[in-house]
Amino acid sequence: MRVSNLKIGQILINSGDITEEQLEEVLEKQKTNKKRIADLLIEDKIVTEQQVCKALEKQLYIPYVDLDTITIPEELNGIIPEEMAQSNMVIPVEQEGRFLTVAIADPLNYQGLKDISIATKLKIKPVIAEASKITAKLRDMYAAQKAIDDAKEFLESNTAKSQAQKEAEEAAAQDASANDQPIIRFVNTMIEEAIFSKTSDIHIEPMEKCLRIRFRIDGKLQIYMETSPELIPSVTSRIKFIGNMNIAERRIPQDGRINYRVGGKDIDFRISVLPSVFGEKIVMRITTSLGMELKKENIGFLPQNLEKFNHLVKSNRGIILVTGATGSGKSTTLYTALHEVMSEDINIITVEDPVEMIQPGITQVQTNEKAGLTFAAALRSILRQDPDIIMLGEIRDGETAGIAVQAAITGHLVLSTLHTYDAPSSVARLVDMGIEPYMVSSALLGIIAQKLARRLCVNCKEAYSPDQNERIALGLKQDEEITLYRKCGCDRCNKKGYKGRIAVHEVMLLTTTLKRAITEGKSTDDLREMAIAEGMIPMKENVRIDVLQGLTSYEEYVEMTISND
Repeated sequence: MRVSNLKIGQILINSGDITEEQLEEVLEKQKTNKKRIADLLIEDKIVTEQQVCKALEKQLYIPYVDLDTITIPEELNGIIPEEMAQSNMVIPVEQEGRFLTVAIADPLNYQGLKDISIATKLKIKPVIAEASKITAKLRDMYAAQKAIDDAKEFLESNTAKSQAQKEAEEAAAQDASANDQPIIRFVNTMIEEAIFSKTSDIHIEPMEKCLRIRFRIDGKLQIYMETSPELIPSVTSRIKFIGNMNIAERRIPQDGRINYRVGGKDIDFRISVLPSVFGEKIVMRITTSLGMELKKENIGFLPQNLEKFNHLVKSNRGIILVTGATGSGKSTTLYTALHEVMSEDINIITVEDPVEMIQPGITQVQTNEKAGLTFAAALRSILRQDPDIIMLGEIRDGETAGIAVQAAITGHLVLSTLHTYDAPSSVARLVDMGIEPYMVSSALLGIIAQKLARRLCVNCKEAYSPDQNERIALGLKQDEEITLYRKCGCDRCNKKGYKGRIAVHEVMLLTTTLKRAITEGKSTDDLREMAIAEGMIPMKENVRIDVLQGLTSYEEYVEMTISND
C-alpha cells in the first residue's frame, strides 16, 4: 500500500479544513483521551466525516466512496458475518471474481481486513467511507433478517401449539434486560428499525393468516414484515408488558406508554391496544421528535409566515390556535412556540392528553378522565397557579373553550389546537362550541393552519420542464422557462422518491377588520377572502411555492390541494 508521509492532521491543515491552533488543541486532548485524531476532530465538530475520509484518501491513496449513491447487491447480504462487519465497521460493496470491494471507516485496520479475507475466502479491495453511512447500511442489511430469524427461533421453540400462548406470555413478561429471549429480541429489533427509519407510527395488525407489521413513514404506511400468526399472542403480550398494561385483559381497549433508549437518546412511545377479530391490534406512536430541534426555522414557514409567527409568540395575552388534521405536526409547532418564549421569569403550564414531549422548565399536566382530571378541570386549577402562558393540548368541547377564552381575556397567553382543515373555519368551530362571536374576536390573536407535504429526496429528484396542464394548474406562463422536480427513487429514500416532510401553512392574524367581521357573524368564505386581502397566504399557494422551489412535487401539490378546490 502506498502511503503519504504526511499525517492526517497536516493534510487537513494543508487543505484548509482546520487551523494549526485547532490541531494543537486536539493533540493536547489526545494525551488524556486515547482516541484517534480524526475521531476527536469529528467529535468536536471541527471537521465532518467526509472531510476526514477525503484526507485519508489523499494520505493512503485509497479511493473514497459515497455509500448514499451505491446500491449493494442482494447477493452480498451476509457474505461477511454480522459480528465481524459491525466490529470492524466494514460493509461489502461489490464482488468481481475473487475480489471483494469493501467500504471501511478505518483503512489502517489491517487485521480486520485480513480476517474478512479469511472468512470470505476472497481478496479484499478496501475503499473509504463514513462510519455513520456504514452503520446505516449495516442496519439495512442485517436488521430485517435478524427479526425474521428471531421470529423463526421463537416459533421453533414452541413445538406444542397448546402451550404456545402460555409460553409466549412467560417469554413476554421478562425484564427488558433479558435480551436472550427471541421474542424480546424481535420486538426490540422492530422498535429500533422504526426509530432509525424515522417512523411516526408502528402498526401491529393480527390477520387470519399472518401478523402484519407496518411503519408509517412520511405519512404513508409501508409494510415492514409479514410473519406467522403464531407470533400474535407473544408480540402482543410483550408490548403490553413493557407498556404497563394488563396482559390478561383482551376484551377492552388499553393505553400505555414506554420509554426506549437507543443511540444514547430516550424515545417515548404512546401505545394503543384495540381488540379485533384475530387478536389485539397495536399502534405505537413515537411521540419524541426524531432528528428535529424545536427551532422555528425547522418548521418550514415561508419568510412572510415566519414573521407572523414571531409576531404572535411575542404577545402576552390572547389565544393562538394551531389547526390541522391528526398527524399534521400541530404539537411540534406548539412546543416550538413554547420553546421560543421560555425564560426564567415566565410561568408556563400545559395540559395534555397525553404529554407528548417532556420539556424541562415547564409544568406539564397529564389529564385523567377516570379520576375527573379533564381539560376543563385542569384548566380551572391552572388559573389559580399564577400562569403567564397556558398550553392546552386540544380544545375539545365548549366548556374548555369557554374557560380558555376567559383566561385569554383576563391577561393570559393561551396556545392550543383544533381539528379544522384551514384557518378561517376555526372561527366557526369555536362559535359552534357555544362561544359568542364577540368573545371569539376579543380573545383570538391568530390561527396557524398546517398540513405536511412529502419532501422530494434531494439525492435522486429528477428535473423536468412542466407540461401545459401543469403550467395552467400552477399559474405559470406557457413560454416561461422554469424547472420542476419529480420523484425518482434511490437507496437513501428506500426507492420512494420522498424523504422527510415539510409543513405548509396559512397564518391568519386577527386584524381589526377581521375582528369586526367575526363580531358581525360573517361566513367562513367571507373571512377567507378578507384574510387573503389582509395578507394571508393560502395553504394552496404555500404548496405551489414549495413546488416551484423544488422542495416537493407537482403530484404532491395535486394530492394536497384537490380537496380545497
